Amino acid sequence: MAEKKLTRHELKEDPLVTGAFRARAYVAENREKLLWGLGIVAFLILAAFWFLSSRREQDTQAETILTRANLELQTGQMPLALQDLRSLVEKHSGTRAGKEGLYYLGNAYFQLADYEQAEHYYDEFLKGSGSAPVIMASAYAGLATCLELKGKTKEAAENFKKAVEASKKNSQTPDYLVGAIRTHAALGDSVKARDFFARLKNDFPLYRDQINQALLYLGIHGIYEYPE
Repeated sequence: MAEKKLTRHELKEDPLVTGAFRARAYVAENREKLLWGLGIVAFLILAAFWFLSSRREQDTQAETILTRANLELQTGQMPLALQDLRSLVEKHSGTRAGKEGLYYLGNAYFQLADYEQAEHYYDEFLKGSGSAPVIMASAYAGLATCLELKGKTKEAAENFKKAVEASKKNSQTPDYLVGAIRTHAALGDSVKARDFFARLKNDFPLYRDQINQALLYLGIHGIYEYPE
């Protein structure tokens, strides 16, 4: 049986053929707009690729500077460390290493006994977020110590408390607890001082030096382990 040929009228009414004609007509009428659209998409793809490549390059540069600065700090090359860290926080502030550079600047100035500058950089670092808890805890403790040395005992106590909470029972937590005990005892807050001491004794029973220090600070302020 011979195949039936479609008439011109039937071809026009066929949905697939009609759709193809309409698509071709639309492309012909909007060719310039479509080309502009494709150009914009291509530009956005290239821009995103350039941005990601640039960001990776900045991250790599920042990590290199931070590593070098840490080595300089460890080997006592303080002027070089300060130079690198200042450059890091100024030129790479949007990177992880740039943010951590604020913390290491705080440490550097603390070592130099420049507590004003140390306080400033610890505070700037803590305004950010996303850093490892161990670094956050250390920054809180550093800030607390600066404030305590300036006679701002209440603010120091608050930051030692934050250091204890952020440290999540790591090896530095006993020292942060001693700071919290010392400052709360100095404020006459015997309830919180005893509470922190209980945490020190119960959670870190092997840290005898810190426990003895805490007992000394409590005794200086007339606070004893158990109320009389």
